[in-house]
Amino acid sequence: MSEPELTPEEAAFVRQYVDIPPGPSVDRQDVVRARLAQAAGGRYRKVGPGLYEVATKAAPDNN
Repeated sequence: MSEPELTPEEAAFVRQYVDIPPGPSVDRQDVVRARLAQAAGGRYRKVGPGLYEVATKAAPDNN
């Protein structure tokens, strides 16, 4: 069974939080990374299929 295509809304959401260079396509794993980045207040950079690095870190919570 193949994965369903991403909706335009999901693809736009991913592009807000995951830097994807030309070449790798946007997939379901990118949606998961975008949700993690949104929750942590950071960004990911996709370096290859299934490979990511942290592009920015969230500021420490000093409360």
